[in-house]
Formats: sequence, structure tokens, C-alpha cells
Amino acid sequence: MTEPSEVEESNRQFKEAWTTVVRCSPRGRVLDLPGLRIVDSGQPWVFMNAAFLTEPVASAADLESRASASAEHFRSSGNPWFLTASEDWLGPDAERVLGPLGLFRAMASTGMAADQLLPPVRPLPDVVVRRIEDEPTWTAIAELNAAAYDSPLEWGRMAVGHERLWREPLFGHVAYVDGQPAAAGFATPIDGVLYVGWVATSSDYRGRGLAELVMRRSLDEAGRATGFTRTILHATKSGFPLYRQMGYRPVANFPLWEPLPS
Repeated sequence: MTEPSEVEESNRQFKEAWTTVVRCSPRGRVLDLPGLRIVDSGQPWVFMNAAFLTEPVASAADLESRASASAEHFRSSGNPWFLTASEDWLGPDAERVLGPLGLFRAMASTGMAADQLLPPVRPLPDVVVRRIEDEPTWTAIAELNAAAYDSPLEWGRMAVGHERLWREPLFGHVAYVDGQPAAAGFATPIDGVLYVGWVATSSDYRGRGLAELVMRRSLDEAGRATGFTRTILHATKSGFPLYRQMGYRPVANFPLWEPLPS
């Protein structure tokens, strides 16, 4: 059974990880409202504009108020956005409340945690791995993630393909196959925990263990630098089996609610 403290941790880590990325965006803004953290990159990629609940809702009216405040903020920019929190924080009336506000459940991620990773179940691939520390490597992680979501590569470069973000304490790596970027990801310390994010593998190289390779390399380096061993991530449906295999366990489900296309 998941402890309430782990659910709070997963909500907080999700919020703070996105805050780090958006705060480093050239037009990024972070705004705290009652019960809400709004992170607005001013960019056209939906994943870069979010409203996070900062505490559980007290009632359906409370959820409606927070969702309406989020919509009002993003209405002025015209950029897409999403609202999220763990399902229990959103409350039992989320569908009934958010639908009439013009929001739909676009996708979901699973908050996961591991105190210690399990050993690899197979040898990791022997390929070139480079630390993300210059324009070619931060462009690689940006474009791999954009491609993974069938989004324009320029959106990925706007999101994480710039120097300002990589001045943060991020421990990221890119794996190369035949000289081409094939997988990438990073870990970053947040409140005594290592948060894993932006893990993506090129469709040409999936199923070879490359995502696990860059994750373990990033976590090893981050762990040596910080002494932290506990790690948190939010998994897509496609990444969930790998993370379970590595020793992560589910903590909470996080639906992402987005405005209906106009």
C-alpha cells in the first residue's frame, strides 16, 4: 500500500522538476496561486505549460476554482497547457468538474519510486555515451524527446536545447549508435531525491537497452555527486515496463487534463 507521504512526494517532485525546466526558458514564468503552481514557458509545446495542484482539493467547487484560475492564466498566451495532480488529489469529481470547463483527459503518467535500483537483467549495450554538456548533446536530448511525441524538433530545442538549462545541476547523457544520437535522459537532485526525466529513445533503436543505459549512467553520476539513492520519475505507458524491471514501483496515477482543441 502506498503511503500518503509518497503520494505527496510524487506530486511535489513532478511540480519541481517542471519548474526547473520552465524557469530556465527564455520566456518562462512561474506563478504560485492558492493551491496551484503555474509554470508557463510561453512556448507552443503543451508539455511545457502546466498547472500543478499543490495540495489535494477539498471539494468539487475547490477543483473548479483552481482549474478556472489555470485556464484564465493560459487564455492570454494562447498556448496549450495541461492540468495535473495525482488522482486522489484531484478528487472523485474530476471528470464531472473538468469536462464542462472544456478540459479532457489527454493521457496519464504513473508516478514511480525506487529506493535502490535492481541489477540489469541483461548486459547493457556497449555504445558511446556522452555527458550532456554542450550544444550537440543538449540538442540531441531535445530532438529525441520531440520526435518521441511526434512534435516539431524546434519545440524540443526551445524546451531543453539551450545552455541556460544545462547550467542547472542536471546529470544527463546521450547514447550514440553509428555516430547518431539514439537515446538520452537526465537525473536532477530535488529535495534529497534524484528525479529522472526526459528519457527518450529513437524509434530506430528501441528495445536495445539504450534508455536503461543512459538512465543508469545519469543516476550513477548524480548519486556520486550528491550521495542520494532514492529516485522518482513519472512514466508513460510505454516506459512503465522498463521502469518496473529496473526496480521502480507505482505510487500514484497522474492524469493530464488539456483544453479541447478549438
